[in-house]
Amino acid sequence: MDEAKKQIIKKSNYTYSDALEVSAYLIEVGKFERFYKEMQIHDFQKELDEMDDDE
Repeated sequence: MDEAKKQIIKKSNYTYSDALEVSAYLIEVGKFERFYKEMQIHDFQKELDEMDDDE
């Protein structure tokens, strides 16, 4: 996990244990892969936006 994500967890009201519980639930109901890909898309879009800002 990169440092930015660690900081988000530290600043939120959620714990690592909460994240594991949610992940386990999503795996159980078969939706983990979809949500993971959506998070990746969001991260990639943020990177692209930052690249646009730099230009």
